[in-house]
Amino acid sequence: MIFGRHRRFLVTFCFSILIGSAAEAQVSSGIPTITAYFELLVTGNNESAGLIWTQAAQERSTRFGIKYADIPLKSDAASPIVQNLELMRHYLQPPVKSYEDLFDGAYQTLKYSAIVEGKKIEYTYYAEFDGRNYWLTYPQDIYSKDWPVLETEYLRIHVHPDIQKYINPINLEEADKFVERMIDSLGFGDYDIRHLQSVKIEYFYCDSDETVKTITGRRTKGLYDKASSDIISAFFPHYHEIVHLLTDYKLRNLPLFVHPLYEEGLAVYMGGRWGKSTAALSPLGIFLYKEGITTLDSLLAYSSFKSNAESDLAYPLAGIFTRFLIERIGYTRYLALYRKMSGSFEQVSAMPVDSVKARVLRVLHISDWDKFDKIFDEYISELQLKHQLGRPGTVESGSVIVSANGIEVKETDDWLIFEIDTRKAGSTGTIFFGRDEKLKEAASVMFSQHFPDGEKLGDYRYAIRFDTNEAGVYDYATSHLLGKIINSLTPSPDYYNEENHKLAFRFKKSLTNGVFPSNNDYKFIAQ
Repeated sequence: MIFGRHRRFLVTFCFSILIGSAAEAQVSSGIPTITAYFELLVTGNNESAGLIWTQAAQERSTRFGIKYADIPLKSDAASPIVQNLELMRHYLQPPVKSYEDLFDGAYQTLKYSAIVEGKKIEYTYYAEFDGRNYWLTYPQDIYSKDWPVLETEYLRIHVHPDIQKYINPINLEEADKFVERMIDSLGFGDYDIRHLQSVKIEYFYCDSDETVKTITGRRTKGLYDKASSDIISAFFPHYHEIVHLLTDYKLRNLPLFVHPLYEEGLAVYMGGRWGKSTAALSPLGIFLYKEGITTLDSLLAYSSFKSNAESDLAYPLAGIFTRFLIERIGYTRYLALYRKMSGSFEQVSAMPVDSVKARVLRVLHISDWDKFDKIFDEYISELQLKHQLGRPGTVESGSVIVSANGIEVKETDDWLIFEIDTRKAGSTGTIFFGRDEKLKEAASVMFSQHFPDGEKLGDYRYAIRFDTNEAGVYDYATSHLLGKIINSLTPSPDYYNEENHKLAFRFKKSLTNGVFPSNNDYKFIAQ
């Protein structure tokens, strides 16, 4: 109550000073709120400015103790005004040029727009009306206000009603297991783990990329919102974005911007990207590197990384680069380097390539970049030969576990080996296995994409999908691609023999947690 009275007094006081008698303005628009807010920021009253946000927004922005250097108010860290306040303070009048009611005036959008040094800057604030005044809030709190909420050990998931059917016990369990793997890898202490379990990660599971855009202003599969520490995504579980959040939670105090080779590289290495596991992305990264389509040097400059990222060429190799570093220096030293590769937007975007190289060489104790290039090239070749989780061709050993309809599946200690006679089974098909009672009546986003005509998933979790060019391992419970062989990237006669019409390929059993097909646990659909 004391906090509430203090807040109301502060805002009323600010309004009275800034706009005089404003009873009508307070009721009809949030402009007095944003006016008071900007004035407090400009005068350095950041604590008071923070009180103009809803209590829910204040709590979430501080939930994990994350602080960004040179950002006066984390709850507004996504705003270009807060990111560069020294410049933007001269362009805050008028504070906004237009506003729009949402949900019959219960909320409003407040649209800032100005020409700053010849560049148009736009940003939308959101405000919530409490019957007397408008308070700044997060758009996800507005658009998800009627969504069902589910909780796991580490997450609080706000689920759009239209996609609630895609939540199942397994993808909830796997989301928690992933958080626990991150906790272990990044070395969280007991207190931090208990705190994470207590406050939980706020996750907004949207029905589409368009809804993500409505909330965030960006059309994307999902993102980690650094202002609120929320994850907003049209995909679940979105491991990549969870990595971003937990990395910041581990580091606590760091600049807002991180060189994307490190920020995205770590998220790809630990969490894959957009439903594709690290194992599935690595062959693509190797191919792009070997063919010279994406070079490591092209990822060292901020601008060239971003241009590659727009066509999705940067991420697979960035993940491999991160794997290379962590295998050599460990997570602790990698995170120290990660922090050094951060700064203001101007510092990160203009960071000289020579400085990026120098830090890599220093941490690896390598004398020059030519030597590093040779070592990294050898690492890529070794990764291609020894560490891939899927390979074309068969092996002579192995026990036959399925043999029917032109399909033979064998297992060794490490591999599941598939041999397909395409004259009997067809050249395209899906082999399902790994039945699980938890998936009875479950739906799967990925399965719906693969079988749009209404085929039922049943209770099968895993599948091998193949044709004469590629084969992949899919987890329909989590809608993730676990591993893939694309023969056209690295052609091998071992994959498809045109003379005897046979496909042959194998995947590591670890991809499916040791689950494998059997005569009593598989289903085949020719396509």
